[in-house]
Amino acid sequence: MRRFIAGAVLCLTWLGPAQDNAGLAKDYFLTIGGGYAPSGNQASLEANVLFFQQVLVERQLADRPHSIYFADGFDTQKDLQVQQLKPSDAPTVLQQLASIFRLDNNDLFYRNHQVPSISGGIRSSEIRSGLESIRGQLKAGDRLIVYVTAHGGSARADDRDNTSITCWGNKPLSMTTFSSWLDELPRGVTVVSVMAQCYCGGFANTLFQGGDPEQGFATNTRCGFFAQQTDLPAAGCRPDVENDEEYSSYFWGAFLGRSRSGKPASGIDSNGDGRISLAEAHAHAVVASDTIDIPLRTSDVFLRRFSRIPGYELAHVLVKTEESDEDQTTTAADPVLSPPNLTQMTGTIYEVAARGRPDETRIVVGLAEKLQIPVSSTIAELTERYTRQQQVVREARRAGYRRGRGSSSRRRLMAEIVEKWPELENPSQWAGSDLLAEENQAAFANELQQLPGFAEFIQGQQDRERARERALDAELSEVKFRRLLQQLESIVLAENLALVATPAVVEHFRTVVAAEEDSLGKL
Repeated sequence: MRRFIAGAVLCLTWLGPAQDNAGLAKDYFLTIGGGYAPSGNQASLEANVLFFQQVLVERQLADRPHSIYFADGFDTQKDLQVQQLKPSDAPTVLQQLASIFRLDNNDLFYRNHQVPSISGGIRSSEIRSGLESIRGQLKAGDRLIVYVTAHGGSARADDRDNTSITCWGNKPLSMTTFSSWLDELPRGVTVVSVMAQCYCGGFANTLFQGGDPEQGFATNTRCGFFAQQTDLPAAGCRPDVENDEEYSSYFWGAFLGRSRSGKPASGIDSNGDGRISLAEAHAHAVVASDTIDIPLRTSDVFLRRFSRIPGYELAHVLVKTEESDEDQTTTAADPVLSPPNLTQMTGTIYEVAARGRPDETRIVVGLAEKLQIPVSSTIAELTERYTRQQQVVREARRAGYRRGRGSSSRRRLMAEIVEKWPELENPSQWAGSDLLAEENQAAFANELQQLPGFAEFIQGQQDRERARERALDAELSEVKFRRLLQQLESIVLAENLALVATPAVVEHFRTVVAAEEDSLGKL
């Protein structure tokens, strides 16, 4: 069954809509980027959009229709938060004083964004109008690629998948609303989403009409690649542009062989067919990125809704029979309703990985290598190591909290400073202090370092930073475990799909996978 699905995917991929060399099909691009206010409109969001534009140029796709909605649009006010480059040497005495007195970050400044060729701002009304304009141009066989690099909002408790894109003015654009707009596109148009905002996994449900599984599949094929799960914040959104550790930098960078910051990428063409597919770009991002993200594809969400693994904890799934329109809600471990020949979550990591598609195998092998776990390890051994890693994370967080709680050394040092130099008690008056004049800063720094509390303060800073780094390293390892387990689960769920779902559901899954396996324009 697994080989048959793979064959169908390969055939459908070759016939995909990305090519327009016959003049019959065309790619359209819609980019939604930026923050909800100047304070939330970080320079990295601008850099992401500029990088995507560069990707399209180098892939010879810059002439395709591309509607860009960014931040406040055409407004000339300063809307972008930027962090000045920090010197690589030791902090200045002014920076040390600012740290001791806990002053706000003073290396931020604002300017107007510099995204060229925009269509407007990141406002629901403007995005809606843009989609309506695109709709008038689309025809069957065309493809709409939606890229979101913005902020996102979590869902309400009563509808956990209805997350949102946070538009300018802190206004939410919900998944269900956006999905209803996609419902208006012509039949035969494929929609591919690449989203990197917090809680973006909820938008995988645009797979369904109105984003609601109860309404059935959308009439046009939709797939997507999402930086993060439905209930978790995503990495990125920084006022500096030097650090590009975020999902879409790796995803789009896969098509150029380098990330946004120029970090080289290799080994992306996992099936060796001479082209980079969207799924292979996703696999590269999953393996290469060191972030808190646990990325997923539409097919991952699809499988968790319609398939199951016996004796294994999964969310409830909805299965429709041809004889009845009623949904049958079952659990993955239900021994009565589960066919006896379902594949179980057993065997070695390699045995499961070998049954997946090449891009899936790359994720499994690549993450196992990063975690230094032999692929000969069993799934049970992997799960046990994951449990131990979760304990490591909890202990690292507790240790970091204990070290981070106390600010007594900082307060003692601040009191010593004010006692010796009363004029420094009010930071707003520092600018007029002779002590901090440029020609006197070296002498003042020497005297500051001689204070009894200075060494203790610096040691405390270093201890807290080491604790923070240990906690972050532990968390990033835990995230890689979760990425690895998610991929292994998807491979097994795909094997079981045909045994628990209707032929129509299985066929739609193949269509979704085929769209995910397509590429980005011509080679």
